[in-house]
Amino acid sequence: MAAPYVTGPEITAAVGNASPSAADIAWAAKCAAAIEAIITDRLDGATPSADLEARLHVAAELDGAALYLTRDAPQGVYNVGVDGTAIRIGSSQSRALDNVFLPGIA
Repeated sequence: MAAPYVTGPEITAAVGNASPSAADIAWAAKCAAAIEAIITDRLDGATPSADLEARLHVAAELDGAALYLTRDAPQGVYNVGVDGTAIRIGSSQSRALDNVFLPGIA
């Protein structure tokens, strides 16, 4: 198993933060740990194939970057419906990984 699938420095690079502050580095590390925990839970002790590992690395970086960016939008993305009602658009913290772990794909 080629864990870790994503690291804090990979996350800050993915979001284009070339000079992260100490707070940015700490937040990226927390995001990486959260994504790693999701992968560990979903693998449930299984050893992934080389193909699955490649997909996990990409999905982990995408989800890690998305999770990192939620710090700037903690209430999520809002939209306004046709009747003027505010609508919160949410998503899974692991939306890229969700596709990797769908039955029949992994």
